[in-house]
Amino acid sequence: MKKKRITAILVTAILLGMLAVYAKGVEKKPVFSVREFGAKGDGKTLDTKAIQKAFDECEKAGGGTVRLPKGIYLSGAVWMKSKTTLVIEKGAILEGSKDLDDYPIKRILFAGTEQKCHASLLNATNAHNITITGKGLVSGSGIGRSRKPTGPRVIEFIRCRDVLLENITVTNQARWTIHPLYCTNVIARNLLVLVTPGGRNGDGLNPDSCNNVLITNCTFRTKDDCIAIKSGKNQQGVDIGIPCENITVTKCTMARGYGAVCLGSEMSGGIKNITIKYCVFIGKALNRGIDIKTRKGRGGIVENLVVSNIKAFNLQNTILIRMDYKNNAGRLIEGKAGIPTIRNISFTDIEIHGKKMGKIRGMKENPIQGLTLRNIISDGSKKLELENVKGLVIDNVRNNNSDKAVKMKNVKLKD
Repeated sequence: MKKKRITAILVTAILLGMLAVYAKGVEKKPVFSVREFGAKGDGKTLDTKAIQKAFDECEKAGGGTVRLPKGIYLSGAVWMKSKTTLVIEKGAILEGSKDLDDYPIKRILFAGTEQKCHASLLNATNAHNITITGKGLVSGSGIGRSRKPTGPRVIEFIRCRDVLLENITVTNQARWTIHPLYCTNVIARNLLVLVTPGGRNGDGLNPDSCNNVLITNCTFRTKDDCIAIKSGKNQQGVDIGIPCENITVTKCTMARGYGAVCLGSEMSGGIKNITIKYCVFIGKALNRGIDIKTRKGRGGIVENLVVSNIKAFNLQNTILIRMDYKNNAGRLIEGKAGIPTIRNISFTDIEIHGKKMGKIRGMKENPIQGLTLRNIISDGSKKLELENVKGLVIDNVRNNNSDKAVKMKNVKLKD
C-alpha cells in the first residue's frame, strides 16, 4: 500500500509540473475575445456560433486563449480544441440554452453504457492541453431527460489528455455536471460545483474510465453523488476494458448530495488505485460518505482504495460497501464471470460525528478481500457492521460503546 501511495504522489507531481509548463507557454500565444466574433453577451442572443468561431480561430493560430469578458453568453454545444485556454472572467456567465435542438445528438458513454446522448454545453474530443479557468460561471441548462437520449451535461471531455479545470463555478440542474471520459492527466482544483434539485442524476464530477486524475480543493453541493468514479457497466464495460485508475481526491468539501465519493455502480472496466484524503463530509443534506456499490452480474474489480483523514458529520452511513446493490441493473453478465471483486481497501484516521458509522457487505461467493480499518472514531453509538470479509486488519475502531463498536458476520481476520 505504501508503494502505491508513493506512486500516486509522483503521478500528482508530474501532472502539476506538466500543466505548469503548459500554462507558461500559453501566455505568449494570441488571445481571442468572443466579442470579436460577434458574441453579444446580453443573455438573450444565442452566441453559439461566435464562441465556436473563437475556438476555431484559436486552433488555426496553433493555440492560445479564448476570453469571455463580463456578460451573459447564451450558448448551445461548443467544442474546445487542443492547446486552448478558456478564460471565463469575473462577471462572465456561459449559460446553456434551454432548447434541446442546440445540442447535437452523439453516441457516447453515459451511466455505464454507450448510447445516444445530447452533446454537452462545453465539449472537447481527442484534444490535448486544454484549460478552463477564470472566476466566472458555467451554468448548465438542466433540460432533457435522463433516459435516451439523455439531456446535455455541462462540461464533457472525451479521449483528451492534459486537462485543467480551475477556479470557476459550475452549476446544473438534475444532470451530470462534469464528465471526463477516457481522459488522461486531468486536474480539477478550486471548483465550486452546484447542482440544484429537480430530478435524478445530478452528479457533480464523474471521472469515467480515466487515468491520472487529481481533484483538489473543490466544494460540492449536488443533487446526487458529489464525485462518482466509473468504468462502464456489465458486458460492454468489460469488453471496452478501460479502467478508471490513479485517482486522487484531496482537501474537498462535500456539503450536499446523495454520496460524497462513490465508486460504481458502473465499474465493470475496473476501478484501481484510488486515494481519498483530507476531505470533509457534511451531513443533513448529504446522505453517505464513501460508497462502493456493485452487484452480481457486473463483473470487474475495485482494488487498492486508500481513504484517510476524513471528517464526517451526521451522515446516514460514513462508510458503505455493498456488493448487493440492486439499482441500475441493465443486461447482467451470467455465471462466475459476472461476480465482481473488491480487494485491498483501507480506511484510516476517520472521525465520525453523529449517526451511523456504516456497513461493509461482501458476497458469500466472493468476500471482500483485504480490508484495513484503523483509527476510526465515532461519537455516536451505532456499530460498524461487517459481513463477508476475508483478511481483515482492525485496530482502534471505537464509538461511545467502545466495547461494541463493530458487529461481524462471516469475517476472517488476516493471518
